[in-house]
Amino acid sequence: MRQKTIRVFEVDDYENLKNVVESKYELIKKHYFLLKEPNAEIEDFLKLNSLNYFIVNSESFTSKKEITEKIKVVEKEIIKNIKSKTLIFDKIIRSGEEINTEDNLVFLNRINAGAKIKTSGNVEIFGECEGRVECDGDYILVKKNIKGTVIFKGADIGKIEKLTFITDNMKKVIE
Repeated sequence: MRQKTIRVFEVDDYENLKNVVESKYELIKKHYFLLKEPNAEIEDFLKLNSLNYFIVNSESFTSKKEITEKIKVVEKEIIKNIKSKTLIFDKIIRSGEEINTEDNLVFLNRINAGAKIKTSGNVEIFGECEGRVECDGDYILVKKNIKGTVIFKGADIGKIEKLTFITDNMKKVIE
């Protein structure tokens, strides 16, 4: 299972929704809409335009013909208030140290061989990395990785000699 971050549009004004859908349909057709309470007029409009929505603590609609249990679970998680922290380490991460978290991580110094780091958040490494780092966040930023193992979303990113920014579909060296 992979974690995805999605954005939802909170809807409470039918006329505003109608104007946005008519003018920006191509941009919003794959987004979800959140209703705080049932509203037949808005629900009918969203269904008519095959737009996905859900109602807080109630039902959901997706334009797909079948809603699976997996989709229902994900939709329920969306309405939770998720706060992520960023932890900043201004020290050398020593051999034998292990960090396992869901937070974003920033390392200002080196990560020694034998150190293990795993997070579902984003990682930024501004020192040399010789340890093992596993990142399942939206991005990873690595300054130097010659001897370490850096895994981004299950794939080893290999050697890095210059500051490099990596996402799902981009790898860019920053000069």
